[in-house]
Amino acid sequence: MKKIFIIAFTALLSFGMLSCSKEEFPEGADLASVRAAMTPEPAAIPAAGGSFEAAVVVNQGPSLNVPWELSVDGNPNWITASKIRYKSQFTGTYSGDDVEVEHDGVSCTVSANTTGKKRTANLRFTVADGRSVIYTVTQSAK
Repeated sequence: MKKIFIIAFTALLSFGMLSCSKEEFPEGADLASVRAAMTPEPAAIPAAGGSFEAAVVVNQGPSLNVPWELSVDGNPNWITASKIRYKSQFTGTYSGDDVEVEHDGVSCTVSANTTGKKRTANLRFTVADGRSVIYTVTQSAK
């Protein structure tokens, strides 16, 4: 009798779990917003110009590290940006744990600013469905 009860209880529990329609995400959850993080985060570029490289992670809704394309809004002639494989060294806790890590990233080169005014450029990270997020690069005035 005890064995029949256990089998019946297990079957009922399994049926109940299968018949419940559990949503993966709650109603109204943000499934579309695009966010980007850059590391190391570049400081303002000096008026004399310069360059930087950084790892970039783009997330969309609950999806982490989604593929992206890079562009510069308006294509200003004073900045060039390209997508790269950014390499960094991960230092482990124990001897021999160190490894080189690669992420998608950006490489930017900025020419000297002779305008006398601060200038900005928007790096645009666009995901597969066309949504995008911008990261503003600022260059100091001379």
